[in-house]
Amino acid sequence: MKRSVKVLGLFVLAGISTMMVSSAFAQAADAVAAVAEDAGTQTTVLSLLKQGGLLMYPLGLLSVATIGLAVYGFMIVRTSKMLTPELVPPLQDALDELDLETAIQICRGTPSILTNIVQAGLLRISDGVLDVPSMEKAMEEAAVEETSAGLQSISYLSIIAQIAPMVGLLGTVSGMIKAFQKIGQGGMGKPELLAGNIGEAMVTTAAGLLVGIPSMFLYFYLKNRYSANVSRLGRVIGNLSHRLVAASRRGNVTQVAPISEAPVEASSDDDN
Repeated sequence: MKRSVKVLGLFVLAGISTMMVSSAFAQAADAVAAVAEDAGTQTTVLSLLKQGGLLMYPLGLLSVATIGLAVYGFMIVRTSKMLTPELVPPLQDALDELDLETAIQICRGTPSILTNIVQAGLLRISDGVLDVPSMEKAMEEAAVEETSAGLQSISYLSIIAQIAPMVGLLGTVSGMIKAFQKIGQGGMGKPELLAGNIGEAMVTTAAGLLVGIPSMFLYFYLKNRYSANVSRLGRVIGNLSHRLVAASRRGNVTQVAPISEAPVEASSDDDN
């Protein structure tokens, strides 16, 4: 319940922030429209985008990248994708019976972060000796590799959240420089000469914020979801490891049936 309230609060906060930036964008558009109206020209959304100049192209690419990364991020942080809970019961049964071959086949059949980590630990028992420290070390190494790869794509949203406002600020500086140049050439009393430069300054700033604020929100939201699933993942893997060790102790077993060699890439098919 508390988690749902927190998520709802984050969405409301992001919505309010986006509405505030959208309002600022609308006010900027009205101001540019007023200047353009004085100059006898008609202002549309397309004309505003054109007023933003060349910097609107990288901002457009950043907005598309934000949407793509957000969709991909929501696919990654799904519990069914990261934890594959439907595979936990058969893995538990196989480890309880010390049937490592079956456990390996289950992991190979459905690659995921969980199965890749478990498979890395089981493959460390290649000589038939149940070396618990070595198995746990292999799982830790695989966990670092798997979780880092998954978080990498989400971290790009943070980069976009920082770059987009800076690109918008660059457009602001560019527009103001051009405006001051025209003022220096005698355009102080002619607003029609400054409309394009003022429009470039305001439109690029607002567009940069419109891209940056949602990107920052999506980054923190997806990162928190990912971290929560990683915490749950550690508990599940620890439970599976404990079951294997407990089963070996119950039967007083220090050696198990050797595991057949498998292709190296089989444990990392789910990198994408």
